[in-house]
Amino acid sequence: MIAPAALSPPSALSSQDAGTSHRAELARLLYRQSYGVLFANFAIVIPVAYVMRASVPVWLLAAWAAALYLLTALRVVVNRRFLRRQIAATDVQGWVSAFCVLSWLSGVLWGLAGLAAVLSNDDMMLAFGCVMLAGMCSGAVPSLSAYPPAYAGSALGMLAPFTVACLIQADTLHLVYAAFAFCLLGVNMYFSAITYRSLKTTVSLRFENLGLIGDLQRERDRVAAADQAKTRFLAAAGHDLRQPVHALGLFTDILASRAQQGDATPQDVLHVAQRQQTVLASLNRLLDGLLDVSRMDAHLLRIERRPVSLDALFDEMRQDFEPQAQAQGLRLSVLPTHLVLETDPTLLRRILHNLLSNAMSYTPRGGVLLCARPRQGGALIQVWDTGVGIAPDAQDAVFNEFTRVGNTPAGQGLGLGLGLAIVRRLTGLLGFEIRLRSTPGKGSVFSVHAPAQVGGHIPPAHAANKK
Repeated sequence: MIAPAALSPPSALSSQDAGTSHRAELARLLYRQSYGVLFANFAIVIPVAYVMRASVPVWLLAAWAAALYLLTALRVVVNRRFLRRQIAATDVQGWVSAFCVLSWLSGVLWGLAGLAAVLSNDDMMLAFGCVMLAGMCSGAVPSLSAYPPAYAGSALGMLAPFTVACLIQADTLHLVYAAFAFCLLGVNMYFSAITYRSLKTTVSLRFENLGLIGDLQRERDRVAAADQAKTRFLAAAGHDLRQPVHALGLFTDILASRAQQGDATPQDVLHVAQRQQTVLASLNRLLDGLLDVSRMDAHLLRIERRPVSLDALFDEMRQDFEPQAQAQGLRLSVLPTHLVLETDPTLLRRILHNLLSNAMSYTPRGGVLLCARPRQGGALIQVWDTGVGIAPDAQDAVFNEFTRVGNTPAGQGLGLGLGLAIVRRLTGLLGFEIRLRSTPGKGSVFSVHAPAQVGGHIPPAHAANKK
């Protein structure tokens, strides 16, 4: 048995595609393994014609031998053309049908030789014909069993004329030979079925092994990417965490120095304290990002869904970011909404906080808008900004961990590049979808789509109460 080779890895194949690929590989096995029976057709014709020369006219033997050689040569040509071409899996069936027709014709020609042995009325020739057909029929099992109809048609073509002729003779000896032919056909069909199942299992195992190899390669690539991300993380963390710690040290030294000199005024202390609070807030944002990623990697985040009024959540966002917007000279707009989502309020708040923080950091002038509107029974939450925008080739990268695209013109220089990566992972956990539209120099729009199964409207009574 020849093992299948040169398989293509079945990455993300549907069950229908996998079945087509398996059948295509069995077809290639059928062609590759048929050379054994083709060699037998070339090698045995002359000895058979020599033995039967006394019982069959020479011209008839010559015509039979010529037909077999021509048919076998045609089969060799078809085999070579099939094996040399890259045949698509969907186009293989035509080649299999052609193979079957040629195999059946070959079986019929050998069946005619068996018929001639019966019609010779020579017991020795009858025995020779039976042995010849038994050898050819049994020898074709490993060569043709990759496609059962090919072997079944060929075996019937070989044995049917011999068996029918023996039954017509109806004497004891011929009936014994007919019974032998029946048994031979049944046994060989049984072994052909076993061989087919074995080949099918082998092909399936090879596809599964290639799938496992593909999974291992993807896992290796994932581990390599994680290692590179860890390296980037250590570099970014070492740099960005060192900055606020160093700044806190400087401010502390300033306070200590002025306290020792005795000229520290309340205004000086307040100014330094405010600077320290700013640095501590930046440091807190960095640590929060690291903790969020760590919890998601450890699968420690628990989703607790309950009705969330977007209007109330938007008002919290406005209160949190309005001081920063005023300090940066930006216009923060939050549009009222009566939408409600059945989701985790803490995780949704974290998503909006990161989106607004990102918009503030990359908007040097203009404004930032937070809004929501109904969309297919759910909600579409959007954060618009008039910032620097993101180039098309970098729009996918901004959602990667430890990735920052360019500098923050708004002066928010600290960050590990985790904000948008956390947004993407949290939206995935909640069943939301995050999209980005951006034009360099004109701004960006981050859209979070909460689908219908998790979204809805606040009942009219609630909406009236809010008014």
